[in-house]
Amino acid sequence: MASGTVAVRLPDEVLEQLQKRATAENKKVSDLVRELITSGLREQPRTEDAGSAKVIEYLEGFGGVLMGILFEAAGSRYFAEMATKYATDVESLLRDGKPLEKETKATLLKQFEAAARKTGQESWNKVLGLNSAKESG
Repeated sequence: MASGTVAVRLPDEVLEQLQKRATAENKKVSDLVRELITSGLREQPRTEDAGSAKVIEYLEGFGGVLMGILFEAAGSRYFAEMATKYATDVESLLRDGKPLEKETKATLLKQFEAAARKTGQESWNKVLGLNSAKESG
């Protein structure tokens, strides 16, 4: 395989890191640099993965924040679900003098769930800019 030479200027701190890592891996600095560049080029996302890459880029570094939001959302969902179940019964008691039948209540709660999921998906699409093609077209 033919090869060429490339001169690269690096900050002293980066060069020191490269030298330490090369020593730790029992390699020449030039061999380590070649491996890092080659592996970096192989790991570039393909254009068809651009949507996934955008999501990953957006989420990187926010794991802790997202976990906090997840826990809060789970708690909020639990209390909202409980309130919805009781509210449907109270509304039915006030209107008809009896609680909703089990099947009717289950159907109503599934409709609420579907609406909540749709709203959540639309919110994420908006945050990630995934609706822009539909809105501009």
